[in-house]
Amino acid sequence: MAASHFFKHLTCTAIPRRLFNTHSSSFSPLTLLTAQLHTTVTVNCKQRHQILTLTNPISVITHFNKTNSYTNSSRLYASTTNEATDTYLSVRIHCHINVADELSEALLCFGAYSASMDEEDEDGCENTDQTYIESIFPNSSDVVKCISQAAHSIGLKETPRYEANVYEKYDWIKKYQESFQPVEVTKGFWVVPEWITPPDPEATNIILNPGLAFGAGDHPTTKLCLLLLKGSIKGGERILDYGTGSGVLAIAALKFGAEFSVGVDIDPQAIETAHLNATLNNMGSDKMELHLVTEEVGQEQGLLSGTEKYDFIIANILLNPLLELADHIVCYAKPGAIVGLSGILSEQVPQIIDRYSKLLEDISTSKMDGWACVSGKKKRNL
Repeated sequence: MAASHFFKHLTCTAIPRRLFNTHSSSFSPLTLLTAQLHTTVTVNCKQRHQILTLTNPISVITHFNKTNSYTNSSRLYASTTNEATDTYLSVRIHCHINVADELSEALLCFGAYSASMDEEDEDGCENTDQTYIESIFPNSSDVVKCISQAAHSIGLKETPRYEANVYEKYDWIKKYQESFQPVEVTKGFWVVPEWITPPDPEATNIILNPGLAFGAGDHPTTKLCLLLLKGSIKGGERILDYGTGSGVLAIAALKFGAEFSVGVDIDPQAIETAHLNATLNNMGSDKMELHLVTEEVGQEQGLLSGTEKYDFIIANILLNPLLELADHIVCYAKPGAIVGLSGILSEQVPQIIDRYSKLLEDISTSKMDGWACVSGKKKRNL
């Protein structure tokens, strides 16, 4: 199965930059935007949040799916006028509240710029069973395909009902930069946006421009992984950040005393973002390497060609890839190495423990705001 169905990314600010260009882009979890187009924010479905008040719709397109097909070739495109590059699609997707969080993140993996949830229906009345996801897509997106693939990736048998509107572009970068503030992960440890002066210059500060990659420091799963790294690294370790996104975890590992970090991702724009952030934190190639991997699992090159090389594996992705790629993830760990797994909801922990108990021992779980991180040590008799 293509790895692009698996790696987890949430959207943030986009700033164009260049780095490793060793792999062609596919239907990626991340779609890099130019600086003048879009920037977005993702929020937990337990919060009621509207990213923006959108105005001036150009046209409205409504689609109600009535089949179980995941290969619907219908396309929702914006007008093909000269203004096409100045428009985007705002899509409202209806779903059961129990799958809203997973579906929101899956949408980001399959082409959405952003996803936010609201527990109120259109009339403002509470509905305990249904909610909707407000999502933004590039104006040329195959929305039917994106939503179908996202639904399929989390196990839904039908594509959710949705409506799409076409809007003119907005100054997303300015809007996002205003909302992104320094995050104090724990006392003396901050994740600080590039354009803000660190609140505590003497603290351990990770300077970050997250781009469109997951890992701005404010999401509970990122925090849980950062805390796991901080509490586990003793010094001199080799770290593999599996699904590196913004590179924040690989950078943090080095800040905490690791000897060397390797970040891998299937999306070239994530690698570009991670490389920018490595530069912002003065992490050269002697300390940190970033690798673009091929879509098909098992065809990695470079540092990923060997197994049992790393003292610590951290994988902050999604439930399904963690389950399906368990052997692949753990194979890179040395016997006795720590493996951290996140990107999962608290109620999904039993599935992870059941799958990884064959591979790991001394398994423990940390939780924050409905999210969880599972960690353990690779069994020595594998």
